[in-house]
Amino acid sequence: MLIKRHGSIAKLNEALGWDRTSPKLSLIRNASERAGRDTPHQMGPKVARDLERLLQLPDFWMDTPPTHAELHGEEDPRTKVMQLMEAMPQDQWATVVRLVDALCQPRNGTHHD
Repeated sequence: MLIKRHGSIAKLNEALGWDRTSPKLSLIRNASERAGRDTPHQMGPKVARDLERLLQLPDFWMDTPPTHAELHGEEDPRTKVMQLMEAMPQDQWATVVRLVDALCQPRNGTHHD
């Protein structure tokens, strides 16, 4: 998600203040095997905290599941639906689900759009 947000690994490296060609993020992303060991490169807590600090992200951002907006963008209509649902009382969620389900049902009759 951070690579997508910055446009490329090279640009993310730059945002981190690292050399543009640093292989560190690529090694982690691809879970490449560590030289001389039988373990892959992984994002550990220290690297995650460093990324958060360098990119000025909230503490433990790397440990939090992304929101729909972070994954799909603010302009995605599903993001708006999720935001609306999160703002309404939980006891209304079942009604929203029934309404959306009704909209998803095939139309009956002979009228075709």
